[in-house]
Amino acid sequence: MSINGLYQFGTLTTKSGKVINFDDIDRDKDGKISQQEYNLIQKELCMDTLELSDEAQKKDEKNVTDYEFVLWNQEAHMQEAYDEVSVMVSKDFIGENAKYSAQILRELRTFLKDFKEDYINSDESVTDMAAKFEEALQNKYAGIKQELLPDNK
Repeated sequence: MSINGLYQFGTLTTKSGKVINFDDIDRDKDGKISQQEYNLIQKELCMDTLELSDEAQKKDEKNVTDYEFVLWNQEAHMQEAYDEVSVMVSKDFIGENAKYSAQILRELRTFLKDFKEDYINSDESVTDMAAKFEEALQNKYAGIKQELLPDNK
């Protein structure tokens, strides 16, 4: 549980299948992941890099809060969902219809950015953001596909 009790921690699954959460990394239980804790988890998991927060880097901070950890995890899942739909676009829009691909991908990237911004500014818990985005993205893409390829279902 987070310091303020509002956020449930997300989890990360490494390529080897090990599941870790914020508490596994925040060993001193101060509600932040310090540079030392960050380095320790990298070493233990034999990871070359572990990038947790662009915001922390922008602010030149050496700590990641529980909220930033959950947000980073949700953003990673959202990117995976976008990547999966990008593959679908390349399969669905071939031949003569390939001319639409770049336009569709731009529209979906904008949708990703806007969805994230709107969701973060809402009263919704960020722990649900990726799941809700994935559903919204599927619906968005289905609408685009129906509009551009009305004869295909």
